[in-house]
Amino acid sequence: MTSNAAMTLAERRPETVLVCVNRRYGDGQLSCAANSSEAIAQALADGIRERRIAVNFERSVCMGQCLRGPTIRFAPGGRFILGTSLEDVTHLLDELEAVCGTVEAEDELPLHLIGS
Repeated sequence: MTSNAAMTLAERRPETVLVCVNRRYGDGQLSCAANSSEAIAQALADGIRERRIAVNFERSVCMGQCLRGPTIRFAPGGRFILGTSLEDVTHLLDELEAVCGTVEAEDELPLHLIGS
């Protein structure tokens, strides 16, 4: 039996994609939002909705990875994706679509995703 830590995304389908959009204020404070995570979150939300990927999407306040962000997490129990850029979005959407599948109609998408 495979341990949870060793499970690949394909073995443990994520239910939710979390993107940190936290901004730390102060002189030189690194944060996910200071590194364009808000644009990444919007691109992921738009891509999930346009492709009708069967996964929930949430913006997160902080995942404790401020120095290594922008941070994305596949939950529950999935991996952290650190140092994400807008260029990574297409690959992440491809991966999510392959693993999570799609829904036929927009009314099958999670309600909170439709308005994101």
